[in-house]
Amino acid sequence: MKKPVPVYLFLLFLLAASLSAQVEPPAFPSVFDGPVPECNCSALVNETNVRRAISVTDWKMYLLEEQGWFESSMEYLDAFHADVTQKVHVFSANADQQLSSWGGRESKKKRRRVPRDGNASEGLSDYFNELFHDDTYLYSGEESYLILRGGAEYNKEEGWKFLNNIRFAMKLPHTQEQLQIFVGDPLVDKDKDVISENGQINETTGVGARYFLPDFLRDVKASVSAGFRGLTNPFTQGRIEYRMNFYDWLIRPVQYVDYSVKRLFYEETDLYFDRRISKEELVRLQLQRSTETEREGMAYMTSLSYFNTVRFGTGFRTFVSASGRTVVDNPQSADTNVTTVEMTPGIYRYSIGLGWKQAFARRWIFYEVIPRIDYDMQYNWRPNYVCQFWLELYFGDT
Repeated sequence: MKKPVPVYLFLLFLLAASLSAQVEPPAFPSVFDGPVPECNCSALVNETNVRRAISVTDWKMYLLEEQGWFESSMEYLDAFHADVTQKVHVFSANADQQLSSWGGRESKKKRRRVPRDGNASEGLSDYFNELFHDDTYLYSGEESYLILRGGAEYNKEEGWKFLNNIRFAMKLPHTQEQLQIFVGDPLVDKDKDVISENGQINETTGVGARYFLPDFLRDVKASVSAGFRGLTNPFTQGRIEYRMNFYDWLIRPVQYVDYSVKRLFYEETDLYFDRRISKEELVRLQLQRSTETEREGMAYMTSLSYFNTVRFGTGFRTFVSASGRTVVDNPQSADTNVTTVEMTPGIYRYSIGLGWKQAFARRWIFYEVIPRIDYDMQYNWRPNYVCQFWLELYFGDT
C-alpha cells in the first residue's frame, strides 16, 4: 500500500503549474509608432519585445543627440552674430565719442524728424527696400550695419564667375545722427566684387563719410558724401530724394551728382512709382537716365516690378526691364571669344527675371536666387540665360 502524498508537495505542484502558465506580454510599439508607454512591471516580456524596447531607446537617444547638436550649432551662430553686431556698435560709439571730443562739444540730441502723412504704399515700399537692401535703404543712415554677400553667377554666354560684396555703415548719434561712415557705394558698385580674383581690394570700392543735411524742407532727404575709390581717386557725391503721396501712389524722385578724379562728372536721375495692390503686394515702375563726362549721349533704363511678401523675412519680385543708349561708343564685347554684332543707338538689352530672398535658420542669414533671361543686341538678340546665387549675412539690429 502506497504512502499518501504529503500536503506540502501538492501545494508545490500547484504553485509550479501557475508559474509555468503563459502570460501575454503587453504590445510594444515599433520605432515609428510614437511615444513608448510606461512598462507594466508586473508583466513578463519575451526576448523580441526586449529588442524592440532597446531599439526605441536607441532611436530616442539619437534624436536627442541630433537635436542637441543642431541647437548648439544655432546657439554658436547666434553668439557669433551678437558678438560681431556688438563690435559694430562699440566701434561706432568709440568713434562717435572721439569725433565729438575733437569737435569740443557733445550733443545727444537726436536728429529732428518731421512727421509725414504716409499711405499704405509707403510702409510696404520701405519693407521691400529693407528686405532687398536697395539704394534707398543703404543711403538711409538710420542704423549701423555690416552686410557680407558671397555667391556665384552662371551666364550662358560668358560662363561661371564668383561674386562677393561688402556693405558697412556706421551712424554717429552724437552728431545728431547726421554723419555716417561707410564702405561700399550703392550708386556705382551695386553687386560688384570688392575682392578681385587675385585677392586684392577693388580700387573702385568707395570708402568715406556721408553727411545728412537737416530737414530744411518737408519730405526732402539730402546727403553729401566724400571719400576715396582707391588712393588716387577721391570723389564727392550728392543725393537728394523727395517723397510725395498721390492718392494711393508713393512717388519718389531721386537725383545723384557724382564727381571723381578718374570718372569726372556723373549724374543720374531715378523716378519711382510705388503702388500697393494688396496687403502683401506692391508694383513699382522705375524710370532712370544718366550722363557722364567721358561717354557721349545718355543712358536710360525702365523697369516694371511686382513684389510679394510670403511672410516676414521672405519675399520675391518679378521684373521686366529695357536698357538703352542714345549714342554707342563701345560696340565690342570685353570678351574676345564672344561673337558680337555692330551696336546701334537705342535699346540694347531686354530682361525678364525673378528674385527670391528668404531668411533661413536665423533672421540674419539670407539666401537669394535671381534667375533671368537677357536679350542683348551684342549677342544678336539670342536669349542669354543668367542665374545668380547669393548668401548674405547681416550684422546689425534685426
